Amino acid sequence: MRKRISLITVALLLIAWSATAGIPRTEAQRAIDAICAREPLRSALVGVLAVGADGDTLVSVRPDIKLVPASNVKLLTTGMALHKLGPEFRFETRLAYSGSIVDGKLKGDLYILGGGDPTTGSRADCATPVNDTFAAWMKMLRDAGITCIEGRVIGDPRFFSEATSQNLGWTLDDLGANYGAGPLGLNFFENAQLFYISPASSVGAAPNVSPRYPDTPWMKYAVHAVTGKARTANTLYYVSTVFGPFGQVAGSFPIDRRGYTLECHNAFGAYTCASYFHTFLQAHGIVVKEGFGDVNRSGEVRTDLHFEDVRGRAPVVDSLSVLGSTWSAPLSEIVTETNCQSNNFFAETLLRMLAKQAGRPTDHEECQDVAETVLHAMGLRTDNTCQQFDGSGLSRKNYVAPAFFVRFLRKMTTLPVWDAYLASLPVPGKEGTLEYSFRDAPQEFKDRIHMKSGSMNGVRCYSGYIFPADGDASRAITFSLMLNNCTASSYVVSPILEEILGAIAAEN
Repeated sequence: MRKRISLITVALLLIAWSATAGIPRTEAQRAIDAICAREPLRSALVGVLAVGADGDTLVSVRPDIKLVPASNVKLLTTGMALHKLGPEFRFETRLAYSGSIVDGKLKGDLYILGGGDPTTGSRADCATPVNDTFAAWMKMLRDAGITCIEGRVIGDPRFFSEATSQNLGWTLDDLGANYGAGPLGLNFFENAQLFYISPASSVGAAPNVSPRYPDTPWMKYAVHAVTGKARTANTLYYVSTVFGPFGQVAGSFPIDRRGYTLECHNAFGAYTCASYFHTFLQAHGIVVKEGFGDVNRSGEVRTDLHFEDVRGRAPVVDSLSVLGSTWSAPLSEIVTETNCQSNNFFAETLLRMLAKQAGRPTDHEECQDVAETVLHAMGLRTDNTCQQFDGSGLSRKNYVAPAFFVRFLRKMTTLPVWDAYLASLPVPGKEGTLEYSFRDAPQEFKDRIHMKSGSMNGVRCYSGYIFPADGDASRAITFSLMLNNCTASSYVVSPILEEILGAIAAEN
């Protein structure tokens, strides 16, 4: 009987040992286990993996659990774009025309042939000022001897092929916001529309809604919002459609709040670009006799967004006569904007460009397939560890395990584009999404951390690298910290996650 009890005891000990054998015995692991055992993390889903430069696991908390990564998806998108397109890649926009040039008159239409450039008219630091871009386009006309356009200025977005610029996995409340604007082949101001909002003088009345920039006089806006009571939430939202020039502002805006700028989605970026260039040419003495328009999703030229003035199918792009090209900033700068400012619009453009570069259509399903193909070619299996549904992380259909992020980040350190990739990642305390992270920590500590944050309702994620104090990259820690299903406020959660990152950083 005693022998039998001893055998049972040994078996139980072996089971207990096998269950904990893979758990690192580090100070960071003990500290993070204790943090995860407390609320608000205890009742949430947490995944953590931190690996030293030598491959030793320093922290492991459910590293294979697939979680919604939010903007951590941009780590994948920007890394793949640098790897496949190269840091010096630039987006091209061409100016072309139909018809012929006779005695300085263009007897046809002028086409702005978009090449997917996300920076046209953008506020990003890497963008060329829009008037400089327009001046370069106008110079092409003057160099060709064109002083009058007898046709129209046409914005042509056909470079990308998808039926809708916005991902079908995005939620309705994101689609009207500027961060939910999708890219076209030709864009303007990141396809955003700004409104100035101020409360009415009485509760229940409609707030004051004034369109600001860009000027889109063809749009008709309905205001179904109300002015709410003092100290209530601002729940304003905007809804628009690609099927016509209509938009609606709804929700509630508290009466005691100051006016502010509401940033929304402009569904007609190519049309807006053509409008602004048309105005620029007129102001500089080049007459455009028939106005402006764009090419719609059916390939038809239209000058009226109500579909009352469709002028037949647009010419095949290859049949047009090209006057010249302008180029975006290099991809290395665009990727830095994408990661440091968590720019969804740029990220979605990069994913479409990966599909275009691969000779594939740029609809959403093809983009997903191309992303998986690129990851596999990098030697990174996605089975049961990564489902990338968009380029930005806005979709809740993205699911990635911390272990996959760590494998991807470690792979990037071995590629020729590693320096450009590292330079694109935000650093706490510096301009970007991490500017106010680790408020009380010295900048010397913050400078050791290069990581991408990701957040949406119930989701907070950080993935990246932590360098030792001497900056030796050969001793960097690669990590991914992912939190889902957490209803606590950012004010409560942020210090806890920073405590976890601090524990990891203490390991080197």
